[in-house]
Amino acid sequence: MSRAGKFIPGGGKSGDAPGARRTAPIRAPAEGATEPIATGGKRTTSPPTPAAAASAAAGRGGSSLIRPVAKNQRIPIMIMSAVVCCLLVSAGWYYKAYLPQKEMVEDYVRQIQKIKDDEAKAEADRIKRDQAAALLLLNAKAALVVDSNPSGAIAIIGETHKPTPATFADLKPGKFTLIIQADGYEDFKQDETLTADNTPDKPLDLGTIELVQKVGSLSLTTTESEVEYSLTGPGNYAHQGQAPDKIDKLPPGDYQLTAWQHDWKLAPVSITIRDQQSATQAIEFPYASVSLTSDPPGATVREGRTVMGTTPISLTRLHPGDLALSVDLSPYNVQRLTLPVSESSNIQKSVKLDQGKNFISASGIVMVWIQDGGFWAAKYPMEQNQFEIVAGGAANPSTFRRPNRPVDTITWEAATGFCDKLNDFETKAGLVPSGYHYSLPTESQWALFSADADIDLAALSRTSTLVSTQDVGYSEPNKYGLFDTLGNVWEWCLDPADDKGDHTLRGGCWLSSAEHFPSADTRSIVAPKYADKFIGFRVVLVPNSN
Repeated sequence: MSRAGKFIPGGGKSGDAPGARRTAPIRAPAEGATEPIATGGKRTTSPPTPAAAASAAAGRGGSSLIRPVAKNQRIPIMIMSAVVCCLLVSAGWYYKAYLPQKEMVEDYVRQIQKIKDDEAKAEADRIKRDQAAALLLLNAKAALVVDSNPSGAIAIIGETHKPTPATFADLKPGKFTLIIQADGYEDFKQDETLTADNTPDKPLDLGTIELVQKVGSLSLTTTESEVEYSLTGPGNYAHQGQAPDKIDKLPPGDYQLTAWQHDWKLAPVSITIRDQQSATQAIEFPYASVSLTSDPPGATVREGRTVMGTTPISLTRLHPGDLALSVDLSPYNVQRLTLPVSESSNIQKSVKLDQGKNFISASGIVMVWIQDGGFWAAKYPMEQNQFEIVAGGAANPSTFRRPNRPVDTITWEAATGFCDKLNDFETKAGLVPSGYHYSLPTESQWALFSADADIDLAALSRTSTLVSTQDVGYSEPNKYGLFDTLGNVWEWCLDPADDKGDHTLRGGCWLSSAEHFPSADTRSIVAPKYADKFIGFRVVLVPNSN
């Protein structure tokens, strides 16, 4: 390892090899000296220049300008150099970065301010225009026309109400709300805008507004058949139909429902219909009932000519009103009674039957005492089974052969001949009252016992066409308890109708129409030998003096 030699000013290091050349120390040249110039390995000295000579002359007596820096001055010099560098850098940043950025910001601020100024000016201009427009609108007049279906509704704009079709000629331009109202309809509401162009000469035409009707519905229920109804309500609404039923699109309001079944009409019922709601109404009939007994029991009960049954009997589902019944048990007098029946009532009735002078002959003919005439009359036209008991089956002339049908197709002569046979038959049986005999009735006797027979309930072809005779007892009994004095078969009268010997027929028959048998007084006159399928007879038991 080599060891560095000690530095010796003006010479080499100690320890240099012998004969080594030493380098002279560097010094500043003496004043006025010339710098040697090396030539060919030798140093030469050039003569001084005039400037150098002058400088040297000036500097005589002072130190050299180039001197080594003392150690104690190095740090301040470095600090000063750093400060100068910082100042130079700062100056560069200031001029190259800060000033351009500042100018850019200031330009941006100026632009923002300009925008604000422009906006402020535009807003001021707008306010002026709005004020001018408002002043114009303040004095402007606008108009509107509108109609509705249905017409007659009330159109409303602000505080102004007018019926449609309506013209509003004194409106201000601008926005408004139109309302149209009508009973039974939804309120119509719509926002519109009127402009200054909608002058009274050129109004805004909204056309015809279709109003939407307020509606509800009604369901009618019933457990009965053949129930009809009528419904009346607001605006002269009226509708008829058959229940059960559902009625849609009913205007809201109060309604009156009336229901009936045949001739039974219920009291009106109030029903309220509301918008968008469905009401239900049950139609119920408050039937009544009647419990009927008789003494003796087993009597036939009829309503009109309809057989209801035999006593004791309970009649249900009865309509309110007068109930006309007949209670019939031969040979008792027929009882006719009228019961006032109210809704939902339950009537108990007992009937005591009275025979009076009535009796049943040996041949089975029921004879009824006619108090007003003092004689007996047969309860029914002569029946075929009783005729055959007396005269024999071969003698029965009837076209319509049935035991309980009346004898038909018989002449006056054959009828009077039967009366003679009947007298013999009943006399032998001991059932002919003393001083009486069987006969055909005179016309006056027939008119008496026919009494109050109802032509509309008789076996006639007045309302519906019959094609044959009917079983006796078809009609309802008259006040004496006699059946079929009208209808079924014409009945021979005893006395002659004219000088030719013709005889009268009374009562009409199954074939008689309203045209040919207009009333109970209608009579027909025919020859005694005449017979047809619509002619029969009835017997009476009269005093021998007749």
